[in-house]
Amino acid sequence: NNIYFFSDRFYELTGYEKNELNESTGGWKSAIHPDDAVMAEEARQAHLTGVLSFYYSEYRLQTKNGNYLWFQARGKAALSKSGRTVRFAGSMINITDKKQYELDLENSYRATATAQEELVKQYEQLSEKEGKLRKSRERYRLITEAAHDGIWETDYVNGNEYYSSRWYEQLGYQADSQLTFYQLVHPDDSDRVLSAIDLHTNGETEHYQCEYRLRMSSGEYRWFLGRGKALYNDKGEITRFAGTNTDINDSKENQEKLRYLAYYDSLSKLPNRLSLLETMETFLVQSDGKAALIFVDMDNFKYINDTLGHKFGDSLIYETSKRLVSIVGEKGMVCRLGGDEFVIFLPDIKEQKHAVQLVKFILDQFKEPFIVNESQLHVTVSIGISYYPEDGTNAEDLLKSADVAMYKSKEQGKASYTIYRKSMQTAFNDRMSIEKLMRNALKGQEFLLHYQPQVDLKTNRITGFEALLRWESRELGMMPPYSFIKIAEDSRMIIPIGEWVLQTACAFLAKLHRSGYSNCRMAVNISVIQLVQDDFVPMIMRTLDRERIAPEFLELEITESIFMVSFESIVAKLEILRFRGVRIALDDFGTGYSSLSYLKLLPITVLKIDKVFIDSIPDISQNRALTDTIIALGHQLNLEVVAEGIESEEQLNYLKGVGCDKVQGFYYSRPVPEREAMQLLAREEPLTDV
Repeated sequence: NNIYFFSDRFYELTGYEKNELNESTGGWKSAIHPDDAVMAEEARQAHLTGVLSFYYSEYRLQTKNGNYLWFQARGKAALSKSGRTVRFAGSMINITDKKQYELDLENSYRATATAQEELVKQYEQLSEKEGKLRKSRERYRLITEAAHDGIWETDYVNGNEYYSSRWYEQLGYQADSQLTFYQLVHPDDSDRVLSAIDLHTNGETEHYQCEYRLRMSSGEYRWFLGRGKALYNDKGEITRFAGTNTDINDSKENQEKLRYLAYYDSLSKLPNRLSLLETMETFLVQSDGKAALIFVDMDNFKYINDTLGHKFGDSLIYETSKRLVSIVGEKGMVCRLGGDEFVIFLPDIKEQKHAVQLVKFILDQFKEPFIVNESQLHVTVSIGISYYPEDGTNAEDLLKSADVAMYKSKEQGKASYTIYRKSMQTAFNDRMSIEKLMRNALKGQEFLLHYQPQVDLKTNRITGFEALLRWESRELGMMPPYSFIKIAEDSRMIIPIGEWVLQTACAFLAKLHRSGYSNCRMAVNISVIQLVQDDFVPMIMRTLDRERIAPEFLELEITESIFMVSFESIVAKLEILRFRGVRIALDDFGTGYSSLSYLKLLPITVLKIDKVFIDSIPDISQNRALTDTIIALGHQLNLEVVAEGIESEEQLNYLKGVGCDKVQGFYYSRPVPEREAMQLLAREEPLTDV
């Protein structure tokens, strides 16, 4: 779609507001320095057309205050199966300080070059006129003493070596120490120095240039840059070899820091996505062996982050990284892609079962709790596995396959692993398609609410409605809730969708009250994703105030599984709402794991019996006994009891007989649009004479 996206850090560095440069449509390119624009675009096109494997460019970008900052841009394009470029993503690193250092260094090089040219001239004069020798030596001494860099010279005729006082000063030695270059150079660098000298003296390079480490008087090694040029006599024989010694240690450290930032995750200290992709591509090009990719995603991390805070979440990410590294050891490369996603690359595996064995060990080790900020926390992971070459012949395809398999593990209940199969791709693509369409559904007004009446068994009249979400997609048609609600929760689209549901249902409730049905209530289902948001309680109260609805006419329906995420923080929010008058209903009661242990602790007012207990009544005595118990328990706790899924007169009569307060189900009405809901209320007679 040719749409650009920049992270918040881009705007912090440049000072612009979002869309101030029309950056989403490419307007940001106008901020590139005119002298750099063509080169940057050529580098971009060289990658996009396949000439270069990765995009790399350095250019200046004008900030809002008119200054220019240097950026190092790196990126990689993602291709479709047909080879068309579909996405292009990467990073921009501020290297202004590095560029300034390089400029200073270049100025130093130029000064040195000037000095070297002067030396050459002086030595040419020495060979022509012996009488000028003393004057030339004096000039040479002045130049070497004045130079910022250390100067060295080798006399090939006499075999003598000369080092200026500045050369020794750089290393912390006295000028009379008589130490030579080859006594101080790092053993690992000496061969590289000799090779660079040979290349120059053999005429293969115009100048000698080499980076090396020299031992300081303190014993530590620092990085230096040697530059020089050989002088020849009329016979073409080397007579002298002179040059400079420049301290580049700070620059090397900066380069290492920049490389670390480009290839490593700052939080976990693990290799990042770029490092993973380059390592994998290198392996895939050079090796004929097999490999496995393990995609590890933490379960419920977003909930933990939202409820316990981002600092706690960061600490958990760090502890998770350490645990994965300790488990994998030397077997493979552990990387963090971002968020709660980790990838383990296992090169040269002999059999696929070895990857499965490691995954099983990871799942077992994650049964042990984490200790974060003196708090004990149990965290599980969902894992997907892909194999090379069966599931992909390049890094991106392998990563995508492992990701698809991981999502399958999520769908199957989490805390498990799945091996990629090609059949999974269709389901994954369908899921991604639904998620994409859903993001436009709110703007396109494709969502709608249907309302199912709740009937009081004592009066046999409607006392309220449950608002139920429906999606009428232009592309897919009418979508049942089970086909998209889970996707909405995983993608967090449930937050804006849920707020729309609440606002729409409350607007209809206000309309009912204005039409004379002033005792009518509205029940709205709430997702755990909504509940953990910091502004959930204020959002509820704002909606009620805007529609001028008393809180006691709104009923929030929650399921027991919500409390498995963060019991204390969620209960605290519900208690605030209950204190302000909002009714809280526990939906699908009896289908969870710890209903009875939590029931007394929850600020609920309504207990809803799940349809599964109603379906076989009055035929199965066991279901009758359970239903009797739930109704009796609810009344003992002063709760209103509502039964869902009533479809027959026999079920209705039974529930009346055991004292159930309210019912809803197809026996009375299916969920209907707003207009039909109004018509149900408009009937003067009860819905049934039973």
